Amino acid sequence: TAVYTGMRLSEIQALTWNDIDFHNKTIDINKSWNANDHTFKPTKNKSSVRTIGANDQLLKLLSQLKERHISNMVFMTQFGTIPTSNAVNKTLRGLLDELHIHRQNFHFHSLRHSHVALLLAHGVDVYAISKRLGHSDIRTTTNTYAYLLDEYKQETDNKIIKVLDEIV
Repeated sequence: TAVYTGMRLSEIQALTWNDIDFHNKTIDINKSWNANDHTFKPTKNKSSVRTIGANDQLLKLLSQLKERHISNMVFMTQFGTIPTSNAVNKTLRGLLDELHIHRQNFHFHSLRHSHVALLLAHGVDVYAISKRLGHSDIRTTTNTYAYLLDEYKQETDNKIIKVLDEIV
């Protein structure tokens, strides 16, 4: 879910089945999870309340999960609780080890960065990415992901030159 959506862990933890619209292929992000007192809380900021598009593969996986759901919460442990940050990161590290992927300081939040990197690599506009991430200002996105944007600078410069060359 993190790779396909770029959602924050607390937003994923707070997902209920009511937030997923399988027909319109969207996810409504309208709350987050307070890990301290195990309750819903407001999102990080006002702009974090958003509706994002969901791809078919994610919806298929969520649909399979829904068939076995035991509560209105999308993600639950076998003990009927919301997975903790520690548990999620431990599972992620285990999966990475199984796949022989060794990344220093890679954690669940890194999946959000991976989501952005994937979108940028495929030419998705930074403004659209910023809205998808729930950033209040595009400068937050450009400052946070400047290192990724710099990687695509030469490619972007080449596109600019090509556009300018087509001016008659």
